[in-house]
Amino acid sequence: MSESLLSEFPQGVSDAIQYERSLWAHSAEEDAAFYSVSGIDMASAQPGTPIKVQEDANVPQNYTLPPNTAVSRFIYVSESLSGERRPVSGYVLWPYMPRLDANGGNQVVAWAHGTSGTTVSTAPSKFKNLWNHFIAPYQLVLQGYVVVATDYAGLGVGKDQNNHSIAHDFFASSSVATDVVYSIQAAKKAFPQLSESFVVLGHSQGGGATWGVAQKHAVSKIPGYLGAIAISPATSVLDNPEPFGSLIAATMAPGIAALYPEFDYNDFFTPDGLELFQKIVKLDCASSTTIPILLTLAGNLLKPDWTSNEWLLKYDNLTANGGRKISGPLLVIQGDNDPMVNYNNTVKKLGAALDLSPTSHVQLFRLPGTSHTPAVTGSQRIWMDWIADRFAGVQLQPFDKNASFTSVVTPARNLSSYVPELNWFVGPATEPYQTP
Repeated sequence: MSESLLSEFPQGVSDAIQYERSLWAHSAEEDAAFYSVSGIDMASAQPGTPIKVQEDANVPQNYTLPPNTAVSRFIYVSESLSGERRPVSGYVLWPYMPRLDANGGNQVVAWAHGTSGTTVSTAPSKFKNLWNHFIAPYQLVLQGYVVVATDYAGLGVGKDQNNHSIAHDFFASSSVATDVVYSIQAAKKAFPQLSESFVVLGHSQGGGATWGVAQKHAVSKIPGYLGAIAISPATSVLDNPEPFGSLIAATMAPGIAALYPEFDYNDFFTPDGLELFQKIVKLDCASSTTIPILLTLAGNLLKPDWTSNEWLLKYDNLTANGGRKISGPLLVIQGDNDPMVNYNNTVKKLGAALDLSPTSHVQLFRLPGTSHTPAVTGSQRIWMDWIADRFAGVQLQPFDKNASFTSVVTPARNLSSYVPELNWFVGPATEPYQTP
């Protein structure tokens, strides 16, 4: 990233990027070496095969993890929407006292993260706090689960073994679902102590991924799959209210272009929008920085007819959730005050999936007055209990079409009493007095 590029943005953008870089767990040189797959022969490697494993990634104590936890990083083979093999990175978070299944295997939860960004430097495994920290992955590991977390293709590993760039398939739930499934298979091969069975849990983009796993399981049974939890889940870009719909569509463009070379950026973006988007790609920074920048062109980022773009519609039809069968138990959790994912639309899409999947168990919890990310923390007791029940073999009955699949949570206090959004971060302590 050049200084001349940064000079085109307000000082706050430079400050945000410097802060973001300060949270990287490894130096740029160390990461360049780890995330590189140059020279690795992947021709015979099947999807779900680990090709690089860093068993102890926390040397010298560079991650901000809870005490008595450990982290590994790995790169494995996944598969693109066009069926090509491609390398993807991820991490494994280890508890001190793992929960064991009946065969002595360490119980596994696959974590599918919410949007961290769309470029190579925004992989959760790069960050000291693994991006979502106590929102979910730290909570899971502290409860004794081994957490296997993919970064998703295009984040972390930016080029394949032939030095070809890998585009991130943003908001393409079927694509990131593939990355989730193969991350579990690869982790089991790299670490044989992991249990055969697993549960998948995801939020936002990751909620779309876990819903996508339920759809994949309906097409071809996934060994060991016990069920999925989708919190504030992505469905279709066309379902998102403005200004987020056009922001999401803009960041989907590289993935669309990678699958459909006929896609023309100039038919999709306004001239000002395309210029800004190309600069943002070069910034290579997290969504927490890029979203406010894109919002400066709200209403003038994409062409007025972007929702009818031929290639967007083809891509969305191929990758979106809803209108497809699901299999296995699916738990969906969402706040009804979510500005990014419309609650009523989630109900509609889930109902359509149920119509096609009468033998599946589906349940939706509505969290009154709750926003996008707080839906994860506000519902923790629900999803922790649900995960434990799946590993315990508690049976769920198929959905009763004469009953409602929606349950409403009753908060203990008035809604105005609760913290509405995240207002803290996890960072390294540099002085003894900073740790209690």
